[in-house]
Amino acid sequence: MIHRTIVCRLRFLVVEVPRLISSWMAGVSRRLHRDQNGSISITSVFFVIFFAMVLGMVMNISRHADRKVIMQNGADAATYSGGIVLSRSMNTLAFTNHLLCDVFALTAYLREARDRNSEEFATGALQEWVRLAPRFLDAPVQKFSQLTDASPGHARLEQDLINVFATQSESVSQTLLPVLEEILAQEMIPEFQRALVLATPHLANQAANEFAERHAPETAGLAGDDAMHALMWRTDAQPFDSDAEFDRSTLPVADPVFDSSEFRLTYFRNAVSQRRQLSHFYLNSLNNRMFRDFDRVAKMSQYANFWRGFSRGYLDELLAEYPDRNLPMQLRESVNREFNRDQYLHDEYMFVGVGYWSAMSDRLPGLFTNPRDADDTTFAQIRLFIPRARLVYDPTRPPPFQISRQFRVQNRDLLNQDWAVQIVPATSAAIPTILETPPPQINIDLPGLGGISVEEFRRINTH
Repeated sequence: MIHRTIVCRLRFLVVEVPRLISSWMAGVSRRLHRDQNGSISITSVFFVIFFAMVLGMVMNISRHADRKVIMQNGADAATYSGGIVLSRSMNTLAFTNHLLCDVFALTAYLREARDRNSEEFATGALQEWVRLAPRFLDAPVQKFSQLTDASPGHARLEQDLINVFATQSESVSQTLLPVLEEILAQEMIPEFQRALVLATPHLANQAANEFAERHAPETAGLAGDDAMHALMWRTDAQPFDSDAEFDRSTLPVADPVFDSSEFRLTYFRNAVSQRRQLSHFYLNSLNNRMFRDFDRVAKMSQYANFWRGFSRGYLDELLAEYPDRNLPMQLRESVNREFNRDQYLHDEYMFVGVGYWSAMSDRLPGLFTNPRDADDTTFAQIRLFIPRARLVYDPTRPPPFQISRQFRVQNRDLLNQDWAVQIVPATSAAIPTILETPPPQINIDLPGLGGISVEEFRRINTH
């Protein structure tokens, strides 16, 4: 009986009460429609006010949501653009390292072209072939006996080829050799590299700021008087293009000549060894290309081998002329004695970009006010890296060889010209410090984080 009473009461509350309320409201509406006392005007005023409040609230929420998306897209684009400048600078340094060694090789090659040492020895070898040619007449093998008649004619043709090649090479040397020697004497390539290392942070900041302004200009209608700005930061909480550049460059590179760290001798030895090895490689490649015909059909004089020997000697002399100058840039080593690979990559190859935008004015400011007085900030993180070789599909090859691994140098050094950049999760422990540090040359009211710890920040971080 008790249960039946409870069920009846619940049925009354759930079914009958809403029906009664609905009937009452319908009756009120009918009476209100027929009422001629002016109460509809008062009701309409309240409804208009209510809908205006709802509209203002919806507009504020949508504008804040839209602003958040625009700011994050702008910060991502700005940070990635700044990272692109870093990767291009790294590839430029790698290219100029190759160029420096190539200049050494070409200078040694042209010194031999200027002095024409090989020509004298090759001419002597051809004269010996002509002098010894009659001795092959009585050779028991026919192809050797034919050398008696063939050697003088072939020697004359080869001598003519040598004279033409030597004369042409000497004329080229007169034009190019002074330029190359001046490049080495003035250390033009290392000076360019040093200037690039100093200029890269400023260029990265400019690129980041320009892309931030393009994604969130003043005409976006979501800001105060300013467009969005951006600044690149290192993971030691130092902004790009600051005084810290003179103590430790933003690019993870070291100058083996002027570096003052504890790894200076390591940088110096590696640079000297790298320069010697790469210069000889380029010289050998140049000689092999230039003397292809001599190696195939003009081998009597051994002119190509004489030239190779003299040019290598000139290269060794040239390297000795610059024992501690004109050295290729090196990657910076870890400053931590207890080497931690993850920490090293984080310190040297991770960077943070922060976007700054003045606070947005709310609709119906007398009714809705933003409790936070600070301006808006957002951030993103990138890493500088060398991508791995990927699988590629080549339909022109027969199966099963249509899928192959892309050729890519995997060495992590400053001879690799495949440096790239990508956006990664923003997990740097320096981000809270960066967000609370006033950016130089940007007028912004930073929000306070209230002394939040790194662990607490990571729990609420959605980037």
